[in-house]
Amino acid sequence: MKKLTTAQIAEKISAEHIGDGTVEISGVSSLDQAGSSEITFLSDVSKAEKISESQAAAIIVSEKLDGSRLCQLVVKNVDAALIEVLKLFAAELKVTEGIHPSAVIEESASLGSNVSIGPGAYISWGAKIGDNTVIGPGCQVGENSVVGSNCRLDGNVVVYRNCVIGNHCIIQANTTIGACGYGYSFLDGQHKLVPHNGGVIIEDCVEIGANSCVDRAKFGNTIIGAGTKVDDLVMIAHNVVIGKCSLIVSQVGIAGSSRIGNGVVLAGQVGVGDNIDIGDGVQVGGKSKVVKNIPAGKIYNGLPARDYNEEMRLQVHRRRLPEMSKQLKDLVKRVKNLEASKDD
Repeated sequence: MKKLTTAQIAEKISAEHIGDGTVEISGVSSLDQAGSSEITFLSDVSKAEKISESQAAAIIVSEKLDGSRLCQLVVKNVDAALIEVLKLFAAELKVTEGIHPSAVIEESASLGSNVSIGPGAYISWGAKIGDNTVIGPGCQVGENSVVGSNCRLDGNVVVYRNCVIGNHCIIQANTTIGACGYGYSFLDGQHKLVPHNGGVIIEDCVEIGANSCVDRAKFGNTIIGAGTKVDDLVMIAHNVVIGKCSLIVSQVGIAGSSRIGNGVVLAGQVGVGDNIDIGDGVQVGGKSKVVKNIPAGKIYNGLPARDYNEEMRLQVHRRRLPEMSKQLKDLVKRVKNLEASKDD
């Protein structure tokens, strides 16, 4: 088990250290779950009252705490410091050194320096793998596809033909890049698949979670911009273009030829219709269905998705519907009684 003193951790994350620097830390955990040899953090000031109840040995904070027994590591940005501390205590996973004997690499494939190819992997004709890239067990890299430098493809990732993956990308297990898009024409009494001859381009520093799919384009390319992070179980259809540094959360589905801007957030289970334009910086709330274009900078929510403030007003009215229905029935009854009284 890896152990570091609080003074050592403070030095590595450029923190101001307050307390006994010889205290040994063996891990990281939350305020309410941290043990006596672990370091915790406070990024949400609303949880400050929980500090006195924590069993942790040390805490990462943005401001000095008065009267706390915990060793304190004071930093400018708690979230950034937490990332670095988690890296310090991350498990050191073993990977295949070099090429496993069971891997198959076609003669015309090209491998960079210090590449790792796991058991049962297949690298097809003309494929190129960059320096320091790890190809996990059971992976397939298709004909003429490129995987850049310092990438990691976890077990059973499939990259079809003519796809390009940039540098510093992570693709987690069982994800498929470049499968044929879902496009059919009804001809002669049957659905006939439209050929998809394009490719997929995944730019630098993209991360894609497990069991996700990025379909190849009909023509041109399906594109995921640099720095975008895609969660597990996400479907990105043919000819979709996603900008840079966007966040696509689990179970999102993006239909064909839609264009997603830079810095967009699509929360869990959002559905985006085909040929939709979503502008830069847009946020779409969970379970929403986007059926029309959204201008840059907007926050949308609902089914169908609409401006957040409008949707909130509608939700208030929806909650009042049972009460309003009862009031309406009472009014109808009173009107009938009044009319009956008038007739008499």
